[in-house]
Order: sequence, then C-alpha cells, then structure tokens
Amino acid sequence: MSFEISWDPERMEFNPVNMTVMHKGGMSFSAHTSTGLTIPIDAHVHLGGGGTLPNPIDYLFASLGGCIGIKILLALGDMGIQSEKLKIVTNATRKQDLPATFETVHHVIFLECDCDDSVIADTLSKTMTLLCPIAAIFGETSEMTWEYQLMR
Repeated sequence: MSFEISWDPERMEFNPVNMTVMHKGGMSFSAHTSTGLTIPIDAHVHLGGGGTLPNPIDYLFASLGGCIGIKILLALGDMGIQSEKLKIVTNATRKQDLPATFETVHHVIFLECDCDDSVIADTLSKTMTLLCPIAAIFGETSEMTWEYQLMR
C-alpha cells in the first residue's frame, strides 16, 4: 500500500534496527543501541523490579508519545507552522487475558499554534496512521483514538 504524502525522503526510516539487551542482575537489563547509547531497563515492581528505572511498558509508551510529538512538529514545521507548546496525554486499557496487550489507546494532544482545525486534524490523522511507525503498530493491534485541543 502506498500513500502520496508530502514528506522529505531524508526523513524516511527504512533502515534495519539493531539492539543488544544484556542482563545486569536481579531484574535489571541494559539495552545497547547501534549508535552506542545505553538504555537502562528494570522490571515493574510487582515483577521484582526496584522501582527506580523505567520498565518496558514505560519505554513503550514514552516511545509512542515521543514519536507522535516528533512527527507532529516536523509535519507542522513543513507547513511553516511552529508549535509553542505540545503535550500528549495517553491513556490505555489492557486486555484482561494473555497476551495482555492493549485493548484501547487514547491520546489527547494539546497544541499551542497559529493554525486552523482542519490542518491539525489532517496532521494528526497522517501522524497516527502513516508517519509515526509506533502509532501505526498500536493502530493495528488496538483500538487507537485521539483528540486535540488547541490552546491559544
């Protein structure tokens, strides 16, 4: 499936991803990216983690919100629109069976920018379904919805 979208080919992210995850002791791990970054990971407290490091679900939703935010800012910037403030609040419910994936994921996006509703609605639709691969995955595996509030 191909979509005609205005997006700089330099931004296309089709390269493979390589990551090494190593056990550090207890329920702690470290993820090592191909660029040399290290990401600390711990289990949730109820699974034996210490509660001082993010757990995998924390990182999953941080990645989702970060990806959405980055793609929104890039898309608006391409139209000459600068957002003074951007906040993404996400609430998700889990399936009550295994695998305990997410049944619903809802985002409320708060934006402060000088633009009209149709531009924001179109930007968010493209972000959630095409531009942010993490949001696209959630859209395929859960009921993902979003709304926005313009702050002026």
